[in-house]
Amino acid sequence: MAGVIGAIDGCYVPIDAPQVDAQYYRTRKCEYAITLQAVCDPELRFTDVFAGYPGSVGDLRVFRNSPLYRDTEANVQNFFPNGEYIIGDKAYNPPLPWCISPYKNIGHLTAIQISFNTILSKTRQTIERTFGLLKGRFRRLRHLSMVCYEEIPDTILACCVLHNICLQQEDDFLELYIEEGLPFVYGNEGDEIGQYEPAGETGGAKRDRLAAALANH
Repeated sequence: MAGVIGAIDGCYVPIDAPQVDAQYYRTRKCEYAITLQAVCDPELRFTDVFAGYPGSVGDLRVFRNSPLYRDTEANVQNFFPNGEYIIGDKAYNPPLPWCISPYKNIGHLTAIQISFNTILSKTRQTIERTFGLLKGRFRRLRHLSMVCYEEIPDTILACCVLHNICLQQEDDFLELYIEEGLPFVYGNEGDEIGQYEPAGETGGAKRDRLAAALANH
C-alpha cells in the first residue's frame, strides 16, 4: 500500500482491580486492564504511544481523545505533508485522510473493496507483531501488578521506549519473542462505529482511490 507510514491499534495491558472505579477498567473478558494505543512502522518500532484509558473504553473513543488525533486534526499538513497515512482496523471507521480503515462489510462489498480489505488487513499485521514483540520481551505487561496505579501508564510507555532501544541492536530471538507474545495481544474494538460525525467525502474518497489503484496494480 503506497503511502502507508504506520499501523495503529489498541492493546490491553491487564492489571489488578483498582480500588477506585474498578468497573471502568473491566473488559469484555472480565479482567481489568489499561489500554495502550500505538502506531508502529514496518520495522516494528513505535512511532506514537498513548496509554491510560481504562479497558472498558473502545479503541475509537481512545483514538478520538488521544494527542495523536487532536494534534493531527489541528494541522494535518504538519504530520502528513505528502499525503501519507496510517491504517487501522474496522474500529477506526469512518476513515480519515490520514487514517484509513477497511470498508464495513454488510454483505454488499464489491470485489475491489474486498481485495482492498484483504490487503489492508495483511499490511496492518505489523502492529500485532509489534505488540507481540513488546509482550514477548517485557512479560510483566501480560499482567502489570503495581501498587501505585498512577504510575502504570508511565511504566507502559517506558517499556515502549525500551522496546525501540532494543530494536536498535541485533536480536537473534526477535521471532521467538513475537511468537511468545502474540497470544497476549488483544484489545477492545468497541461498538462505537457511526456514533461520531463522518469525516466527510475526503477520507472515503481517498480510500476509494487507494482501492482502485491496488486493483489496477
